[in-house]
Amino acid sequence: MKIKIIIASIMMISLTYRLVAQDLTAAADAFNAGIQFGKDLKYAEALASYEKTITICKQIGDEGMELQIKAEQQLPGTYFNLAKGLFEAKNYNEAIPNFEKSLQYADQMGEAKTADASKTYLAGIYYAQGNGDLKNDALDKAVEKYNKSLSYKPEYYKAYYGLGLVYKKQENLPLMKENLDKAISLAGDDAKTIGNAKDAATSAYQKAGAVALQANKYSVAVENLIASQEYNNMEPRTWFYLTIAYNGLSKWDDAIAAANKALELQTEDKSDIYFELAKAQENKGDKANACANYKNVTGGNNAAAAKYQIEQVLKCQ
Repeated sequence: MKIKIIIASIMMISLTYRLVAQDLTAAADAFNAGIQFGKDLKYAEALASYEKTITICKQIGDEGMELQIKAEQQLPGTYFNLAKGLFEAKNYNEAIPNFEKSLQYADQMGEAKTADASKTYLAGIYYAQGNGDLKNDALDKAVEKYNKSLSYKPEYYKAYYGLGLVYKKQENLPLMKENLDKAISLAGDDAKTIGNAKDAATSAYQKAGAVALQANKYSVAVENLIASQEYNNMEPRTWFYLTIAYNGLSKWDDAIAAANKALELQTEDKSDIYFELAKAQENKGDKANACANYKNVTGGNNAAAAKYQIEQVLKCQ
């Protein structure tokens, strides 16, 4: 009886070894197929082969561990190559999950270069999608996409620029400023993005200043117009608006200084600037210069008012 048990045990062990050997062979064949698929640029088929290898090796146990590790090491790069091909074909929706898989396995394997490349592509895709949402005025979706982009690349300045444009459209000037400033600080030598960000901030604050002027909120106007000049202090219209605001606040010297700067920068008709300058000088008691500048008002909406001041009020010679 003991002999029969021993023989049966030996036969079982032998059978187990044969099965393990067969499984290892199948796993090796799948792995080699994956390598060949990769060389042929058939990355989806390569992944399927590597996954088959891993599944078999897990069933085998310790004997399959070495081959399992080799197959797992192929996953980050293969997922990346598959995702890159989908990206280049502009199939972004399918590229995203494959870049995410590449990133996941690259992190597990300690492959920093592949992980960083995957993050770069993911950030770029979500940024591009955010731009599409911004163009279509789907602003909440745009914010979501830009923030998703930044979750992969926290210093991706173009996503901050996109967020700045969203908040500009929403007239949320504090958040606009925060994100445009971030874009400007991170953009390095990308002069185009820096210039665009500054232009966006300049125009937004200039518009806010003009709106405040229409409501006779002169202090608010000054605050926004000065904020505009933080990004571009060479805009003649901003200096002109400041002249109006300072006149509204009875700050004659400030109005005169702003008007003179506007005149220096303005290359087109200057009649409106001369009118505001003359108004400040008149209120300051400088009749001679007020008369001279009212006479410089040769067109525009203020021509009749300037003529009245010259003939009826100041009685200029």
